[in-house]
Parts: sequence; structure tokens; C-alpha cells
Amino acid sequence: MALSRARTNELPTDAVIISEDQALRYQWKIITSWDKIGDVWSLRYAPGILSAMAAATGAYVNNHYRRRLRLGAHGRLSSYLPIVVVPAIFTMLTHKFFIQSPLLLRPLTECPVCTQVRSAAIQTALGVVYPTILAPFAAFMFASRCYTYRLPSITENPREVFMLYRKLTRPIIPAISTIIAIQAFLTMYLTGKEETQNYNIMLRMKQIEQEVEEQHMPQRFDL
Repeated sequence: MALSRARTNELPTDAVIISEDQALRYQWKIITSWDKIGDVWSLRYAPGILSAMAAATGAYVNNHYRRRLRLGAHGRLSSYLPIVVVPAIFTMLTHKFFIQSPLLLRPLTECPVCTQVRSAAIQTALGVVYPTILAPFAAFMFASRCYTYRLPSITENPREVFMLYRKLTRPIIPAISTIIAIQAFLTMYLTGKEETQNYNIMLRMKQIEQEVEEQHMPQRFDL
């Protein structure tokens, strides 16, 4: 059965009214049980792909600062959790709740390009900007605690700390710029595919419903 939104006074007498949570679970049941994976691959795998990109970016940035500050194995787990794992989880959940859920529950109600741009902005913020900001702070903290690199005092010489940050960050600026562009482009592409495939599924469900109704309609015999 295809889902549709309507006002109470526009509902047919045999309509089944369900909540948004029930509708979302129903939509996901259809997507996960769809026989052709090529028709729903973006809806199934886009959050995981975006999460993997965020994790890879966090690992790259974190490793860069850790190598430069000679941290070795010091604080490896403590830095990987907030810089790699947390952005990956938040990226997946944010895309599911703020992009996919409205897409499945209210298709064709928003500008497709606006949805794609919003998705790209969320992805670059959580998958690139957040780990890029957090990684140097974590590396500086562990380097100061473990005495792996001689750091100036943040309270006495904040300008020297900032200059050191610029020195360490300058080599990866081109790579970070490229990563931002790649993630934004891929996110917009995947979100566009989600919109298209969700629309195609909706059309197919309505077509199936119409075919079933026609099969069960009483035939008319003209005498």
C-alpha cells in the first residue's frame, strides 16, 4: 500500500490513519525488503558512506597532528574516539534524522536543491570542520601532558601557540580544501539519488496499488 498525506476531511472512509513514526517504519520496511537493490541502494547505504568519509577525514587530520607532535601511541584511543568515531556516528544519525526522514515522510514538499545543499553543509560541518578544529587541540593537550614536543605556554605566549598551530596546519590546507569539495559533491550526489529513488519507489507503489484495485474491481457485463 502506498502512503499519502491528506487533511482529515479529505480522507476516504476506508483510510488507515497512522503516526509519522509508524509511517517511517513502514517506509523503511519497504526499502529493506525491496527486491532490486539497484533501486534503493542510495537510501540504504548513503548514511554509511557519509559516515565512512567523516571517519576517514578525522583519522587523516588526527594522524597529521599526532605525527608532527611525535605523540606515538600516547593518547591514541582518547583522541580517536572524539575525532574519528564521534563525527562518524553523528554524521550518520544527522543524515538519517534531518535528511532521510523528511525525504521519506514528506516527499516533494521541499526544493530538491535546498535539501542537497543542506545535506552537504551538515556533512562538511560534522565530517570535516569539526575534526579539523578538535584534532589540534587534542594533540596539543597530549603533547603537553606527555612531553613529546616543546610547546609554548598558552597563557604566557598565546601568539607563539597560534603561530605553531599555523605552521602545523599549513601543509594540509590544500588537502582539507579538496576533502571539503569532494565530500560536498558526493553528499549532494547521494542526496539527489535518494530523492530520485524515493520518488520512483513511491510511483511504483501507487502503480502496484492501482493494478491490485483494478484486478479486484467487479467486471461489468453489457447485455
